[in-house]
Order: sequence, then structure tokens, then C-alpha cells
Amino acid sequence: MNVFELYKPFRNKVSLLSIEDTFFVIWAYSQKLQRKDFRIPKGIEVHQTFLESQIPQSILAEWELEILTKEVILNGGAVATKGHTFRSWSTLADIVNQLKTLENEIYRLYGSGDNILMELIRIAHRQFVWQGNRPNKVAIIRYYKIFNEKIINEICLDRLGISVEEIYHCGTAFMGVFLEHPAINIPFKTDIKQLSQEKFIRFLSFTCKSIYEIKSLLKSDQKYDDRFAYAYNSLRAYPLIRMRFRANDAIACPLTTLLFWRITGGLYYELLEDTRFSGAFGSSFQRYVGEVIQRACRGEGLHVFAEQEYGVGKARKDSVDWIVGDDASAIFLECKAKRLSWGSKEALGDLEALHADIDIMASAIIQIYKTIIDYTNDQYSHFRFDVNRKIYPVVVTLENWYFFGGRMLDMLRIAVVSKLGQAQIRAELLDDMPYSVWSIEEFEVAMQIIDAVGIQSFLDGKINDPEMKQWDLHAYMRRSYGNRFPAKTLFSDEYDEIFARLTRQ
Repeated sequence: MNVFELYKPFRNKVSLLSIEDTFFVIWAYSQKLQRKDFRIPKGIEVHQTFLESQIPQSILAEWELEILTKEVILNGGAVATKGHTFRSWSTLADIVNQLKTLENEIYRLYGSGDNILMELIRIAHRQFVWQGNRPNKVAIIRYYKIFNEKIINEICLDRLGISVEEIYHCGTAFMGVFLEHPAINIPFKTDIKQLSQEKFIRFLSFTCKSIYEIKSLLKSDQKYDDRFAYAYNSLRAYPLIRMRFRANDAIACPLTTLLFWRITGGLYYELLEDTRFSGAFGSSFQRYVGEVIQRACRGEGLHVFAEQEYGVGKARKDSVDWIVGDDASAIFLECKAKRLSWGSKEALGDLEALHADIDIMASAIIQIYKTIIDYTNDQYSHFRFDVNRKIYPVVVTLENWYFFGGRMLDMLRIAVVSKLGQAQIRAELLDDMPYSVWSIEEFEVAMQIIDAVGIQSFLDGKINDPEMKQWDLHAYMRRSYGNRFPAKTLFSDEYDEIFARLTRQ
């Protein structure tokens, strides 16, 4: 039996649902899963096991709600058939269980041998982003600071007709509405003098589609193979949907978190095609990493060195992006804004995209080792070689690549070893100076802990422990430095200032 045949019973049940009614219930459950203070509205039957569960995602998860949103747009109707509604727990549970069964049956068709390990990678990228990247001001100010650079701002004005700051003002204004209501009637009024109706319309031009337009896009996105539950869907680009809602023309947002992602990391994809963007974005990310170091490291024990040129004449090179050092050790940091491609996140059998992405990451790691060799040859005039100093190579990424567990780490190490050989660099460096890959959200916390406990204590505790070196950095920090959580928000003053400007005359 092929995937489409397996899919049809699930599709047929979804087709009995009303789009409008289902949006309301999906919005309510997604808010409950993402916000501790949210109460499910009256009129929606909620099973007590869901409310009392320590891990409610084991019963109903956000990533399942995303699929259900897509499916009800594709197959639902204007009104419910035979009284089918997600307001009834039995109806919701039945369709969710059927979705789980469908995914299991698809995996039985395609999963075998090495695919088991690849499935764990897919699951991580599908689930962890919902758990670790909920709407929060830390991510908003991070992306605002990275995007709010002169050239990137010019690109936004050229392509979208509004500035970076206006995008964040409009986006957070809409989020404020959709955190409390599943839809807003149109035309709507704005009491914010700095945000005209025209600016909101321009914001909606790249975040909103009509129900008919989004249905057409989702139909093109749909994959009836091993990628069914993991394939990209256009709700990520257009989380706002223009439709009839409660007898009014309205804009609905069944999954508010998708709007949050659109104005943070998702803005990247709207600007990527402009030839000016990649260089400006990479440089801005590098500067942001430096700002994080300066804010996090308030003590006197750590010294920070920015990228500098070294060498003579045509042999001049750039040093590593940042060095954070103390008397006994130093972290050599390379900043990479490159994201893991969607093909890598959805792949089960075809690993071409994943191998290509890992090859890029391996190149970044080799770049650090090459510059470390120059450092050991005392070519860094701004950071002199010390034979007793321990060096830790680290790549800092904008998006979390989730390098943990045996499979992903092994694939990366194989690629790194291969590139070391091509560069005629001894492989023993990997044991002498083990590399790490950290996401920026991990880095923001790690630097605060390092400032308190020191470089060597923090890093040796992870890379020298057979179990811990398989863990992602966040899990290691939670386990070994739980008393350091929650970490300080580094740029809360700047966050407050951005939105304070909205209330000024």
C-alpha cells in the first residue's frame, strides 16, 4: 500500500470538520501548550489526563496541531458534517490518534536499518523547535539586533516597503492580539500613531494569504511519501490567513508561534535572494556574537579579542572571528549564520541535503584548525602563542543544528577527518583540541556560566565525559549548572527601548 492510500482514511475524517471551528480549537490548544497561564475557553471539552499530564505533548503536540491546521485547510469545509468538531475531546483524540497511526505506518514503509537513527534526527528537528523556541523576548531582541543593520534595513525597505523596526513593531502588535484571540476583524483600526494602516498592509503582504491562496500553496507542498509529516508547509511563510471568521471578514492566526518564527528567523528567507544580504547578515551575526561576549563576561578574568588581519603582503589572512581567553585557556570562535536546509530536516532515506550541510559545517571547523595552526606558529600579533595555553575550537551557529547523539556527531567527524586529510593537517588535533558546535541561544547562556566558572572547567566537564560529550550543550548546562538557570537576559534594556518608542509622541 502506498502513502496516499494510507492517508485517505485520515483525510476523510478531517473533511468532516469546519475550518473556522477547527482553527479556534487548534488556537486554544496551541496556546495552552505554549503558555503556562492560558486557560482553555469554555465550550471546548478537555480531557483531565491532558490537563494533568507533566508532558501534555505526549497526548497532543504542537507539531501535530501544525499538521492538523494544514489538513483542515486542504480538506475541511465551511460547516461541520454530522456534528464533527474538535470541541469534542473524543473527535479530537480520534483524529489525532489516526494521525499518529498514519505516521507509524509511513515509517514502517520506509524505516529500516540505518534509517532508525535518521528518524531520531528528523524527530529532533521537528519537535525541539516547538519546545525551545516559543515566543519570547530574548529571541525577538536577538533577531532584531542582527537584522537591524544598515544594508539589511535598506533591503527591507526596497523589497517590503517597511523598515526592520517597523516589521518588529507590526509583528509584535499582531502577536499581542493573537495571543488572546484567534482572529481580528478587518478592516481594523490602529491606535499606534507610529504604525499607519499602510505599514500594517505592507507587513501583511509577506505574512498573510487568503484561505484560497494558502490552500493552493499547501496543496503544492504536500508530500505523499516518507516526508509527509516533515515536509515544509507554507504556513511557516504565511501564518496569517484572510477568511470569514464568525460572520466577519477577518485575519486568523491558528498558530501564533508560526507568526513569531516568521518575524524572527523566518525573515531571513524573505531577504535571502538579494545579493547584498548574505554578506551583511554574516557580518551582523559576527558582531552580535561579540556583543553577547561583552555583555555576558562582566568579570576581569576573561579577555576578548576581535578578528584581525595577520601575515604579510599577499599572505595576509583574517584571524578567527573571536577569541575569549584567560591565563590558562582560550576559546577560538567562528560564527556561522548558515542554516540547516529543510531537505536535511525532512530526509529519511535520501541524505544528499544533509551531507551537503554537514560538509559546510566541517569546512567551518577546518577553518578554525587552520587558523589555530597559524596561532601556534606565533603569527597572531594580537594574541601571542603560549605553549601551555589550552585551545578550544567552537563554531557558533544562528540556528540550532542539534548536533548530539551518535549519528549526527559521527557524520560530522567523518567529514572533518576527511577535510583534515585534504588540508594535510594531522588528525590528532581532534583529540588535542576537540571542536564544539553551539547555537547562539546556548552560547548566550554558556558565556555567562564560563564567566563564573572559567573556560577549562566548563568545557572539560563536557568534552572529556564519555556521556556528556554526546549531549547537546543546553542539556549539559542544565545537568551540570542547573543553579545558573534561568540565565540573565542580556539585552532586556534594548528590548524595552524598541517598544518604548511606539508610545512616544
